[in-house]
Amino acid sequence: MNTADYQAMYQDKLGTVEDCLDCIETGDILCPAGNLCEPVEILSNIQKIVPRVENIEILRAKGIPYPVYGMPEMRDKIDVVSHFFEPGVREGYRNGLVTFYPCHLHDYLPVRYRHRKANVFLAACTPMDENGNLMVSGEMLFETEAIEAADKILLEVNPALPKIKGSITIHISQVTRLTEVNTPLFIVPRSVPTEVDKAVGGYASELIKDGDCIQIGIGGMPDTIASNLFNRHDLGLHTEMFSSYVGDLIEAGVINGSKKNVDTGLHIGSFVLGDQKLFDILEKNPNVRICPAKYTNDPFNIARIDNMVSVNSALEVDITGQVCSESIGPTQFSGEGGAFEFAYGVSQSKGGRGIITLPSTAKGGTVSRIKATLTPGAVVTITRSIADNIVTEFGVARLSGRSVRERVNNLIAIAHPDFRAELRAEARKLGYL
Repeated sequence: MNTADYQAMYQDKLGTVEDCLDCIETGDILCPAGNLCEPVEILSNIQKIVPRVENIEILRAKGIPYPVYGMPEMRDKIDVVSHFFEPGVREGYRNGLVTFYPCHLHDYLPVRYRHRKANVFLAACTPMDENGNLMVSGEMLFETEAIEAADKILLEVNPALPKIKGSITIHISQVTRLTEVNTPLFIVPRSVPTEVDKAVGGYASELIKDGDCIQIGIGGMPDTIASNLFNRHDLGLHTEMFSSYVGDLIEAGVINGSKKNVDTGLHIGSFVLGDQKLFDILEKNPNVRICPAKYTNDPFNIARIDNMVSVNSALEVDITGQVCSESIGPTQFSGEGGAFEFAYGVSQSKGGRGIITLPSTAKGGTVSRIKATLTPGAVVTITRSIADNIVTEFGVARLSGRSVRERVNNLIAIAHPDFRAELRAEARKLGYL
């Protein structure tokens, strides 16, 4: 076939958002791509398929506040299953439309759909090239497996999407229906770090050395840590997410991958979440690779990388080292993400280090985030046996290889001074000291 044939096929499959929605049938399981490639227009109108169809499941990755989340009447007609809660998803959770899916990202789809399959794949993509290929660019958490399983592929063609090397391509012959959109890209503004963020970032960045391979998340503290690394040399990158400050480090040559013993010279991640400058940096860099989470987040792959350093955040930590990163008591707030996978992977890496950051207090300084025991119902995201370095604005508590007594003393030392005496008294009651 030639370019003209591909164009004819494209025109035959081109339609409106409503045409795409018409392809969805009762009992379908929808797996939309996330982040940059989220099919915003289709999902913004998903409520229109009811009452024509029912028993629809949507496996969601992110949380743009779609209208359906504010429609309790859609409960029992559209069921949203999400592994990570953001503001929009939390609204749907309160309205009974969303349920949480505890999972590890490296086996996200195979475990959920072991006995059935997500049969509809939806995504935003780049315009078609002369060979009939459309690119789902900058997103590959679980999308490869979803495409392989899908009976129907529905796409939003968005010319704003960057073309990032190593991303998924879909041939026009595979597509069921597509529509053209001009949806603005999902931008995450750069954070403005607080004084606490700066203090935590200062301590945490001191744990990262020349030649290390890093994984860093997003937010005030991770951004501050990344911004403190411009005087490092020959860092590598094996991460879940490409963030804006990580892009700056790549552009500056600080991250060059020259010392990596695995994927030497390549910058590895599963998805892109940041600003337009990040998209531009990644689009023009030939060493960037978007890889599936089954590769990036597999703890055994992470463990193969020498001097691997993982940086993640927490909501609270108990004085023995149990880390809660995803719930406030029993109420789901975010999700595990890759926190456990990377924490375990770096614990097995030669020279590896795990870093968990958090402010020492919450609610205007009235509540300690370092607690004698976790809030009842809180989820243990990272077990104390693999927790390594816990960092607050008061310093670093080293936990790996330490006894409970040593852990308690180290963690109380980085708690806010206003709570240290109380924590020590509680530790004695619990028999830790």
